[in-house]
Amino acid sequence: MFEQQQMETPPKRRWANRTIARIRIFRRPIYIFWLSLLAICFSAFTFGVSRLYAKKQHELSVYWFQRGENALAQANPREAISDLRTALLYSHDDSRYRFTLAQALEADNRVAEARSYFLNLLEDEPGNGAINLELARLAARQIDVNRALRYFNGAVYGAWDSDPILKRQQVRQELIHFLLAKDLKTQARGELLTFTTEMPKNSASELWVAQAFSRLGDDRSALDFYKTALRANLHDRDILVEAGDAAFHLGRDSEALDYYKRAAANGSEAALARKIRLASLALDLNPFESRLSSAERRHRVLLAMDIADHRLRQCAQLRKVALDTPGSDPLQLARSQWLQLDAQIRAVDHHSHLVELLTPVTNLLLNIEQQSGCGPAADTDQAALRIYQNAEELQP
Repeated sequence: MFEQQQMETPPKRRWANRTIARIRIFRRPIYIFWLSLLAICFSAFTFGVSRLYAKKQHELSVYWFQRGENALAQANPREAISDLRTALLYSHDDSRYRFTLAQALEADNRVAEARSYFLNLLEDEPGNGAINLELARLAARQIDVNRALRYFNGAVYGAWDSDPILKRQQVRQELIHFLLAKDLKTQARGELLTFTTEMPKNSASELWVAQAFSRLGDDRSALDFYKTALRANLHDRDILVEAGDAAFHLGRDSEALDYYKRAAANGSEAALARKIRLASLALDLNPFESRLSSAERRHRVLLAMDIADHRLRQCAQLRKVALDTPGSDPLQLARSQWLQLDAQIRAVDHHSHLVELLTPVTNLLLNIEQQSGCGPAADTDQAALRIYQNAEELQP
């Protein structure tokens, strides 16, 4: 029956049916192809728009960040804060932008906000040297010594993006300066000794170390570094004066005078001229020069006693005290002490006996200078006092 129906179907109709069947077979893949192509085109369009938007955001963030950096460099932190906040709107997670914003807040004295930003950054990078340094500076501003020391150490041993050795040296210098400012001399000395083992070998570093030792009161170490710094700066006036000061404090008057005179060759002024005069006076008054005879030593001690007597009479005149009349006034008591000591010195017949009298001479000079209402001490008074205060170090 079926075969009969097929045979009855005209050839054209059979061909049409077969064509329709073929179209039905291929129609779905064609639909899928075109839909896929459309999806690809749409995705490409979306990606392009997204890239364009991201690029624009990046350009805007860079633009506002650069404005903020420039404002901060020009000491305009408020404008910098506004620009940097705008930059962060376009780049929320950029740690560099957040770091610079924190610096701007610090510059604007908004310490609490700045510290909050730095602490958040430190949570992400606990070993970051730059962040630790900024937190150390904030703690130093707030006079929080323990916290400042902790962050300074974090900066010294932290990670740095570029030139880490130099950055760590600079941080240690800042730490030493902080410790000296807080009069923490023991800790400052320890850090300074560490710095000397790793510092760059140049005159600038040698000079900085010398000045730091001077601030610590270690004139011996300071003078050694001043000498090293002078090798590359033989005629540097400031270094020569500072080296002279260190030598003078050590009682090396001849060496100090040499430095001062070399400095004066490049131009002198009242302060330097006075240093030269003090060093010269100290040389002339120093009874401990090894080349001196016993008679010359005693003569120089007696010169110091004459200076003390002159100072006593100056004080008595200003305070209207009858100096040669026995009494209970400190100046009258000092005069009695002077008379006894002067007689003992003139009676000395041996060097060892003269040495025993140096302490009383020193005490007398100190006692006179501690009296109020005597006016400023003359250069001769200061030179004599300095010599006898350093008597133990100056003895041959």
